[in-house]
Amino acid sequence: MNRREIVTLLAGGCLSAAVLPSRAAAGYPTRPVKVVVPFTAGGGTDVVARALASGLSEGFGRTFIVENRPGASTVIGSEYVAGSPPDGYTLLLASVPHVTNPWLMKALPFDTLKAFAPISLAVQSPFIMVTSPASPVRSLADVLALAKTRRLAFASTGSGTADHLAMELLALDAGISMTHAPYKGTGPALSDVMGGHVDLMFANVVAAAPLVKSGKLRALATSTQQRSPSLPDVPTVAEITGKAFDVSAWAGLLAPAGTDASIVERLGAEVRKALQTKATREALVSNGADPVGSTPAEFRAFIAREMDTWGAIIKKADITTS
Repeated sequence: MNRREIVTLLAGGCLSAAVLPSRAAAGYPTRPVKVVVPFTAGGGTDVVARALASGLSEGFGRTFIVENRPGASTVIGSEYVAGSPPDGYTLLLASVPHVTNPWLMKALPFDTLKAFAPISLAVQSPFIMVTSPASPVRSLADVLALAKTRRLAFASTGSGTADHLAMELLALDAGISMTHAPYKGTGPALSDVMGGHVDLMFANVVAAAPLVKSGKLRALATSTQQRSPSLPDVPTVAEITGKAFDVSAWAGLLAPAGTDASIVERLGAEVRKALQTKATREALVSNGADPVGSTPAEFRAFIAREMDTWGAIIKKADITTS
């Protein structure tokens, strides 16, 4: 097909511009790509990021490295990516705080919907309510009963994070009050739960399941409607309370707004491909994460829905952080 024929087809609407090779995507990437995780190392999002980075490195034949930039309920890492050059070399692995922060914070240094280009929803997973093996609490029923006699303290990965909001929602539904102890990431929070310094926590199954299986934590309940395949003997909150409690974690890849659409599409395709490889799937599924993979357009719509859903929960529970 010569140039005149291509121009003719384009003019007639018979050939999408997306079919034509893009100069931006043709040689991408030519150097290492940074995947920013706005949490400390060792948490559920970090585990997902490293599995995904490994899969993308394999698919692209270039290095994808993970960089942890925790703080301010993911705002520090997110702001860094939002202000990075839109060239596809600095990406963000976003999670639930990305869509809750606009409802919880008076002002953000970026527009959640406009500052980023969605690439792909990578995984979804439940939260597991955990406590120390030395705790007298052995079930969610014990938690609810004990909370009526004394004020329990629960850890979270930070104010406004999904695990924080999940516990607040549970307390609201159960008519109990608990003290919130926010941490800067999953690792420090779980460490204090294991040590008995905090009573309990809703932890991402990716980070918590290995500790439950090794006996370092006791699992009490899961946050989704269905039991977790990685911990099939642990009942759901809904089973125990009889209420329609259903909260899940997720993680997806974003680029700075303005990133060439062909690079975004290429990254999205490679994420979906990586999530189908045996090595990446095993790394995620073995830790309780459910690989998803979506197109950029699907992920954009998902983020919009999540903002609406969490906004309603935050208003119902009357939660504020700053």
